[in-house]
Amino acid sequence: MLVALAALLGAGLLLRVYFLLVWRPALTGFSDTGVYFQGAVASLWSSPGRTAGYSMFLRVLHAISPHLILVTIVQHGLGLLAAVLFFLAVRRCGGPRGLGLAPAAIIALGGDELFIEHAALSEAVFIFLLSAMLYCAVRASQDGVWWAALAGLCAGLGVWDRVAGVEMVAVIALWLVFSAGRLTRRTIGVGALSLVVSLASLGVYVEWRQAASGLSGLTTNGSWALYGRVAPWANCKEFKPPPGTRPLCEPTPPSQRHDHSNADYIFQYSPAQQLLGPSYLVSKYPHAMALLQKWSEAVILNQPLDYLHAVSLDAIRLVDPNHFSYGAYSADELVAYLLYGPEMHPPEVNKLVTSWQRLLYPDDPAAHHGDIGPLKEWERITRIDGVWMVILLALCLTGPWLVAGRARAGTTLFAATALVLLFFPILTTGYDYRYTIPAFGPLLAAGALASWGLVVRVTARVRTARA
Repeated sequence: MLVALAALLGAGLLLRVYFLLVWRPALTGFSDTGVYFQGAVASLWSSPGRTAGYSMFLRVLHAISPHLILVTIVQHGLGLLAAVLFFLAVRRCGGPRGLGLAPAAIIALGGDELFIEHAALSEAVFIFLLSAMLYCAVRASQDGVWWAALAGLCAGLGVWDRVAGVEMVAVIALWLVFSAGRLTRRTIGVGALSLVVSLASLGVYVEWRQAASGLSGLTTNGSWALYGRVAPWANCKEFKPPPGTRPLCEPTPPSQRHDHSNADYIFQYSPAQQLLGPSYLVSKYPHAMALLQKWSEAVILNQPLDYLHAVSLDAIRLVDPNHFSYGAYSADELVAYLLYGPEMHPPEVNKLVTSWQRLLYPDDPAAHHGDIGPLKEWERITRIDGVWMVILLALCLTGPWLVAGRARAGTTLFAATALVLLFFPILTTGYDYRYTIPAFGPLLAAGALASWGLVVRVTARVRTARA
């Protein structure tokens, strides 16, 4: 199995080298890349709607070498390390040793993983932290408390990198508490230790942000996320808006809408921006985020069927990424955006990203953009959707009942992680194919363990029937 893992890693390395030869120094079409560059070159706290961990990561690498290609190379290296950690984590859960090759393969060879590693975005670092967190959690359930502390630290740093990773803090702590199938002093202790370390790391971040910028909390503009979930279909004729939120119900004139996607409407041409200002600045409107949160919650409470309909459309996109929904970017749109910016076709570039990139990496040579067609086709072929997604989701839901012992605990951990990563954004923010990619590793890990359990059960029944 180690030979097979080495072969996967070797093939993954060749794919990454090929990507670097074809398109360098990085994919810089996505607008968030410009925000991260801004945080690295100006102020870490310049974006009030997200945590600053990835900008910190860029600063560290910039101190080593002020060239963007180093970021791409390091992220590709982190991807290969993540593949190894998933292999080792599954291997420690019992069953055939080769089961860990499934999540390792999707990370080492999957086209979506390659594209997200090649982009200057936070997902590559998050996926590595996720793999380390899951490996440490499995070790904590079997070996010692220090592994629980490391799992909690990785979960906390994941939030530094992506605020949406906060749900993983709870997932790891709860899983450790119940990892033995029952409450024991040891499981309660390791779960509590993981949670304490995670919260301590978040506390350090909050205090640092407060001291450096005067802003409190992990982020300031977090209420924009839920607003993005409900704004496209909200209808204030069906309920009375909370006090002070009536302007959020005013429709934007069609002449002012020039969006290429629903996300553009929510964050650029929406009533909320007219009232509160842009989502990337701290609003001068009194209690802006509280009002936005109250209005969004009122929409859900008074239009529950519309909310469930929107969620269901996004859930369909897990199977068919290009299906219509109120969400943001489909699979094809994400790839086009990563390559070419908001216009999603060559030779357009993202001017926001370019302006900050020149400030952060002034000595970089001219970018090289070769024939990306084969890599786009590889991404399409290796994409997890359709029947494969249905099968894997079914295995995640049934896996804990198909295996026993350590394998059951491991399957539960990977399945819970995958389901949270897939559905939590759909429930609270809206679909974006970019959000689904970190779920692929734990999804394949849970699927591999559950498939083995299913085969064992079916084989046992066949033998019993023949006897």
